[in-house]
Amino acid sequence: MPTIVAFVLVFGTIVFFHELGHFLVAKLSGIVVYEFSLGFGPRLLQTRYGETNYSLRLLPLGGFVKLAGMDEADNSLDTVAEDSPGSFNNKSLFVRMMTIAAGPLMNFILAAVILALYAMFVFIPPTIVSVIPDLPADESGLQVGDQIIEVNGEPVSSLEQITDTIKISGGKEIRFIIKREDNVSEVSLVPKIEDNNGVIGVILNAKPKIPFPFALKDGLVQTWIFTRETVLALLGMFRGQVEAEIAGPIGIYQMVGSFAAQGISSLLILAAVLNVNLGLLNLLPIPVLDGGWLLIFLIEALRGKPLKEEHRGLAQFLGLALLLMLMVYATYSDLVNLFS
Repeated sequence: MPTIVAFVLVFGTIVFFHELGHFLVAKLSGIVVYEFSLGFGPRLLQTRYGETNYSLRLLPLGGFVKLAGMDEADNSLDTVAEDSPGSFNNKSLFVRMMTIAAGPLMNFILAAVILALYAMFVFIPPTIVSVIPDLPADESGLQVGDQIIEVNGEPVSSLEQITDTIKISGGKEIRFIIKREDNVSEVSLVPKIEDNNGVIGVILNAKPKIPFPFALKDGLVQTWIFTRETVLALLGMFRGQVEAEIAGPIGIYQMVGSFAAQGISSLLILAAVLNVNLGLLNLLPIPVLDGGWLLIFLIEALRGKPLKEEHRGLAQFLGLALLLMLMVYATYSDLVNLFS
């Protein structure tokens, strides 16, 4: 898959589901949605259904939802009055917070769905991930990345089939049919006997297809693991225990290209990881991000009254400045890595 196509598909899907989360909760809560847009820039397509304009814009790497009470309507005739029950600002604290939190939450849900689909439909045959020097596998020419598709004339159906055959074949010849990139060939070797078991000196990895109920559980567990590891990495960077590594647009584009070159299964894993990262990024308590809005709503709830407009504006300005500095730093790091 061309890198640009993979990049647009991955980010278009991530952004679409993020904005869909805001949109669905807003609609269910009776908040008037002026526009639901995928992309930025000039409109390419537009249709109106009810009170909402649905649009597709020129630059597909983003999107937004315009909510009454938070955003201005493009058409003054669509503007909702400040005291209208359809205004975001007139909803309860719980509804407002759920509307904002639904975007990041949808990214975590999408990550779990992607990982569940990966578990259900992706099969990776037993693959050599390490070869120990001076043992039969090394001497016969087996290499890291070789996929074993047959053993002694029998198609391989599991990792255990291979390991069991090796164990009972010490001193006896084994015939492997292996796939190396696009080439298929036969390799014969005699396992060495160690502790009464046959040994050839490889470490294998494989991934079977998992039935739906178990795949769903696996998707949720893997999403939690990705989330936990990302949070721990962020904490480590803030504490100075881990070197800061922030990828900007160039770095992410290269990453998508690298994973796309490995196939759709690798791209699915990357898409899940990026969903988790975007979900966590948006939950950071930085004004202009979803987490910043959640923090503002909590402060207003504790104060018992809204923040002054100038205070909100100042917080958003500082938040935007911080994000711009992070973007500049990330882009600088991308360029250094690109030319180093």
